[in-house]
Amino acid sequence: MKKLIVTLVLVSLFSNLIANENYQKAINQSVKALFQSKTIPEYVEVANQFERISNIEKGEWLPLYYASFAYIMISFRETENAKKDQYLDQAQKYLDQALAIDPNESELHMLQGFLYPSRINIDPMTRGMTLVSVMNKSLDKALELNPDNPRVYYLRATMTFHTPEVYGGGAAKALPMFQVADEKFRIFKPKTAISPNWGKEMNDSELKSVLELVKK
Repeated sequence: MKKLIVTLVLVSLFSNLIANENYQKAINQSVKALFQSKTIPEYVEVANQFERISNIEKGEWLPLYYASFAYIMISFRETENAKKDQYLDQAQKYLDQALAIDPNESELHMLQGFLYPSRINIDPMTRGMTLVSVMNKSLDKALELNPDNPRVYYLRATMTFHTPEVYGGGAAKALPMFQVADEKFRIFKPKTAISPNWGKEMNDSELKSVLELVKK
């Protein structure tokens, strides 16, 4: 009887190990495809891949995070505002599901903050006053949960850079923020090989542009 129990435990552990390896492999392949995507159909396809993974791994927030991220990226490429909102609705759906799994994950609150600027850009005059405040609340929460999350610093620097100087933005105001983000990216280590690890190249590019403007 003891041998049977030991055998069953070993089989269970082995099965879980194989399942975890398959999950890691599937996520890793889809993440590579995500960051190689350039067109809306490519982003939709990779978002569907993440949704299929999430339907199997129901307790994991990462597939839903990446599916949401894909639809946010689509919104940047879509030119029609009505379609942008539809894509962002889809992104929000996935993000809400992820937050239900882990409401204390910094990356999820950061992604929520990343989603709001796309909403604002559709109608800045109408949406700016209300969405900027909730965006900042999301980013504050992300930093509370992880003060070293570099993507939060990058997003705040970007928003400051693209805000008119009369409203407290501009290159000079954003420069030190990009520099802090740069420091955070240099020391950042993702929790796992499939954890969020994007933004450094974006920050490098923006920092270079800001430095050139400030020097003029």
